[in-house]
Amino acid sequence: METGPWNECVPVRMPNDTKIHMVSNTRQAAELLMKHWPISRGKAYENAVEVCRAALERDYPSYMARAAFVAAAKEARVIL
Repeated sequence: METGPWNECVPVRMPNDTKIHMVSNTRQAAELLMKHWPISRGKAYENAVEVCRAALERDYPSYMARAAFVAAAKEARVIL
């Protein structure tokens, strides 16, 4: 399955951080979710972690990882 760059970046800003992260692929999304995400609970967060992990293992296409990441970003209120 295709695991390259996403067709459109997802801009997010973590709380207490002025930097805007332009997330452009599943690996970047997974890193933010695992290391820098402001919440570690929630259906969308948990789904995004699982879908990103599966996409990196080529079990899901990258567009599904992007959709899951967008849902998690909305849930955490970090999407711009």
